[in-house]
Amino acid sequence: MPQPNSRQETMVLDIVRSVESLTIEQAITLPPDLSWSELFNAVDTLSRRGAIILLRRGFEYELRACSASFKGEPSDFVVETAC
Repeated sequence: MPQPNSRQETMVLDIVRSVESLTIEQAITLPPDLSWSELFNAVDTLSRRGAIILLRRGFEYELRACSASFKGEPSDFVVETAC
C-alpha cells in the first residue's frame, strides 16, 4: 500500500483508517491544524496514489481507507472497490 509523503497526508490517512468511512466535511473538523486546501491536497494525492478511496454520495464525498472493501448500490456505479 502506498505510504504518505507529507505530514498532512499522514494525518488524513490516520483519520480515514481510524473510522470505517467519513465525509470530506467531517474530515475537515478532525485535524484542527489543517486548512481546507491542505486537506483537499492530501485527499487528492492519497486518492491518486491508491491509499484512499473517494466516493461521491449525492452532494457529498465519502472517504474510505483503501484496505476496506466496499459494496455500493447499483445507482452508485460502484459495485466493489479493492486496492
